[in-house]
Amino acid sequence: MRALYDNARRCRALMLALCLAVPALAACGGGAAEIRTARLELPPANPLAVRKFVEGSRDLARGGRANEERALRLFDEALRIDANLWEAHYNLGVIYRRRNQLVKAIEHFEAARTIQPGAREPLLALAEAHRAHGRRDDASTILRAAVEQRPNDVDVRVALATLLREAEEYDDALEQAREALVRDPANVRALTEVGRIYRAKGQHDVAELVFRKALVLAPQSAEIHNDLGLLALARGDTQAAFIEFAAAIQVDAAFAPAHMNQASVLLHAGDYPAARAEYDAALRSDADNVDARIGLAISMRGQGQPQDAKRELERVLDASPEHPAALFNLAILRAEFLEQRPQSRELFQRFLDTGEATDAQREVAERYLREIPAEAAPARRPGRPGGRS
Repeated sequence: MRALYDNARRCRALMLALCLAVPALAACGGGAAEIRTARLELPPANPLAVRKFVEGSRDLARGGRANEERALRLFDEALRIDANLWEAHYNLGVIYRRRNQLVKAIEHFEAARTIQPGAREPLLALAEAHRAHGRRDDASTILRAAVEQRPNDVDVRVALATLLREAEEYDDALEQAREALVRDPANVRALTEVGRIYRAKGQHDVAELVFRKALVLAPQSAEIHNDLGLLALARGDTQAAFIEFAAAIQVDAAFAPAHMNQASVLLHAGDYPAARAEYDAALRSDADNVDARIGLAISMRGQGQPQDAKRELERVLDASPEHPAALFNLAILRAEFLEQRPQSRELFQRFLDTGEATDAQREVAERYLREIPAEAAPARRPGRPGGRS
């Protein structure tokens, strides 16, 4: 498993940092409309709904699953009192996005955008959630419409550039990122996106020049050091990558993508204890980071702790029963490390049924399915219903 992380793959968001800060309460209230540039003038929100919203936001800021559950309940209560409190819809979307419950996240971000079409946060978050759900066309439609109606909104242009880069539409992505820089020449996010586009195109020298320029503007950016590490890996320079990921962690010890990438380098070097420490660090920053939990399980397996690895993978599957990487790794673990080959057969089949297998993974899974015999159907006994005596 080599899951490399740029800032676009952080769980909190691709195009918007879905931080848990309290949104402004200046424009609570009702009304529905299509996307427009101007914010709607909305009637005052119900004071009791606002009070519950503020309490929920405080719980959310404290962190932890119990506080998050309380916040979710309070936001729901606020909306039952005042159905047009768009900020509550937005924060519910943030919670469900963090939990990877994308359908619910989309529902709440869409509701927030409908109530207050002039707010940028729900629009960007909605596009990101569609992208994460595999609905790239929906995300593109939202962002292109927003660019037409908000041509000077740099964040929206950068969001669209990121989406286009992921779709390998590099020329269009560069156009959007450059237009963002025309409007804000010192915008670090736009400049970093230009570097990512050149890295994706294989123009590594140009990408490094751009990233170094961005680093001059933001010398304490863990994200840019992480991008430089990914660039070094693209060049095949593992040592330089290791140094850049370490620099990112030194700048921000809670920056999970750098921990994840450092762990990936260590894992492939066979340094399982050090990789495990990095995955643990990523999970301290983001306890819901499924990729970190799978990496942790692989590290445990490498350290000769298959039962611990099994528990971690089962924990992932308890939350996401059809998670492809968890199914594949648990199947391998059962077949090769726990002497449970018959039990692994179902897992390999479930993995193939997800449709997410790479060619190499499919070949491995199909080989195991050929080698492991299917359990024979139990023979009918005479005198039983459906049988003959």
